[in-house]
Amino acid sequence: MKLPARDKHKAETEVCQIMFAEIFAFLDHALVNFVGGGGKTALIHRLLDEYSSRGLALATTTTRVHPPAPHEGIALISSDNPDLLRCALEKISRDCAGRPYKILASRYFMSSNLVRGVSPDFFKDINRFLFQVFLNEADGAASFSLKLPRENEPVPAAGAEYLVPVIGLDCIGRVLGPDTVLRWMELSESFSLRKGDRITPSVAAGILMHPSGVCKNRLPATTIIPFINKVDSAAQDSVALELADAIFSNSGFPIERVIYGSVRNGRAASVSRRRISQ
Repeated sequence: MKLPARDKHKAETEVCQIMFAEIFAFLDHALVNFVGGGGKTALIHRLLDEYSSRGLALATTTTRVHPPAPHEGIALISSDNPDLLRCALEKISRDCAGRPYKILASRYFMSSNLVRGVSPDFFKDINRFLFQVFLNEADGAASFSLKLPRENEPVPAAGAEYLVPVIGLDCIGRVLGPDTVLRWMELSESFSLRKGDRITPSVAAGILMHPSGVCKNRLPATTIIPFINKVDSAAQDSVALELADAIFSNSGFPIERVIYGSVRNGRAASVSRRRISQ
């Protein structure tokens, strides 16, 4: 049944300076996969910073990422030996319990500015009570706000409680093509997309929530919480809500709430689907 235009949502918090950890409200010691584009790494680093105020917080990747900049204060621990890497993390958790440390765990460097990701089953043998949260970057987007994933993408960590597909609002209003959508040349035909069409909220949501899109490897028990990034001012909120409407209307994945805001500007709001009787 189609929901009423503006009554589809209820704002659970005003868009303002806010703790992202509070608005996402992940369970303690949860494992979270982040996919899509438009600011995944920035969101992970923001959450890592906030969670570290409560104790140790761990970020990982199952793909490949740039190492953190020195000013971010994130300790990079890397090894191609997964057992050794787990032992190092467990020792740190014992010796540094309760301290505001931020850690990125990975395999070793594949180049001077890229580190390799751990395997998807890396967390199987880790005591999940050792860290406040586990934030895993499971997808790469080459700085695009919207992407089409290849067959072997994304690479989610096994056993995650949450999946956060990220999209940047700055893609809305632009035209479909290789300058706006990652993997356009390879995959646009598979997604039935036509070059030159305008990226409306409906088109963007259709790509983000496509059955073959970034959520395709989600397990039934995983809660999906989409995040619309780059909503930098109140003037953009109405467009963000249109995109949230379109995300809720997808037929492939159950979505109960969408978060929109700006990591850069520290503003965010949570919007939930209003339950209605059939």
